[in-house]
Amino acid sequence: MRILMLAFGSRGDVQPYVALGKGLQRAGFTVTLAAGRNFQSWIEREGLRCMPFRIDIEAYMQSDLGKDWLGNSSDNAQRELQNMRRMVDTIAVDVVDDLLNMVADADVLVSGLLTVEVVAAIGQARGVRPLLAMMSPLAPTASGAAGMQALLPRQTNPLNRWWGYVIETMLFSALKPASVLMHQKLGLQPVHTREFIRAANRTPTLLGISPLVVPHPSDWGTHHHVTGYWFLDAPPDWQPSPELQAFLDAGAPPVYIGFGSMSNRDPQATTRVMIDALKATGQRGIIHSGWAGLHAEDLPDDICLLDFAPHDWLFPRMAAVIHHGGSGTTGAALRAGVPSAIVAHIGDQPFFGRRVYELGVGAPPIKRHDLTAERLAATIRALTGDAALQRRAAALGERIRAEDGVGNAVRVVERLLR
Repeated sequence: MRILMLAFGSRGDVQPYVALGKGLQRAGFTVTLAAGRNFQSWIEREGLRCMPFRIDIEAYMQSDLGKDWLGNSSDNAQRELQNMRRMVDTIAVDVVDDLLNMVADADVLVSGLLTVEVVAAIGQARGVRPLLAMMSPLAPTASGAAGMQALLPRQTNPLNRWWGYVIETMLFSALKPASVLMHQKLGLQPVHTREFIRAANRTPTLLGISPLVVPHPSDWGTHHHVTGYWFLDAPPDWQPSPELQAFLDAGAPPVYIGFGSMSNRDPQATTRVMIDALKATGQRGIIHSGWAGLHAEDLPDDICLLDFAPHDWLFPRMAAVIHHGGSGTTGAALRAGVPSAIVAHIGDQPFFGRRVYELGVGAPPIKRHDLTAERLAATIRALTGDAALQRRAAALGERIRAEDGVGNAVRVVERLLR
């Protein structure tokens, strides 16, 4: 059976799909991964066939529009949705045309959040079976622990479920241009919000998050499967650069700070905030440059600027991890068993920041627009100075390492398709 997986987004969005795709391939499925063309060589090195979108995701996120969306939305949900709508407007034609060219040989389409409804439309017109593979809990629920946008996060309350449908309606308004275009090309009737909500909530769904982080609520039903994280480990022979290894060997475990693919207009100022916070706490640090291109002309000897290292190798060697709150990075930090905290920019990141804190394994999250050296220093002190928090983080990490998220997801797919 031929499975086409649509991994649209940054490396953190694509990597779990690579892990799941390799698991499905080992189980005998024929797997193709569709992703941004800047990821093609990496995906193929992992042993999967790749069909690239024409869009270079990294270049797109580095554009002025990408920086507005990722760097200037954390204080305004309406602005976040407006920027998302603007981005969808600019790429809809290319994405829809690419998808229609890719699906000719597929029996099953596996979609993430951004392509939920267009995949449902393809399934309706072409007889291809849709599945959802999500890295954040979009489905409405009364549970505060599982509701990404819960109004009452510490309660199980019907208001949370109602608000979930409101959020889905708002999300569809941002994604609608691609959906309308797909329906036109397939000769289908114009799409409405109810079709999007039906596709998002009734399609069989794999949620690649630990049930310890997002416990399965009773009002989701049996077609939602919380499988555990889909981790892609570094090759066994991966080695750090001599500079990174020498830095780690030179002193106590450092604090990692990095915001992944979250670009911004002033990376130099962001780097200075990180340096000042580390200096104020007396901690050694590793700053990940990421897609934001963070850099500093003169770094102190006790701070290392890092281009890349696999999270599964790096994070267990850290005293603490401070990151942007993408689902995959959140899972990697929890799995490492070290305290963590999130500087939330957009989307699901505030939810994961809240859950890390509620689980007792991290500090309270910071919204990106509230980030200052003083707040970041307070977070570093909270993560490195609390022995009880460190023990809880280690215990949770041990439990997550015992899960088999990819194996669980593959078994669900086998039951659904065979």
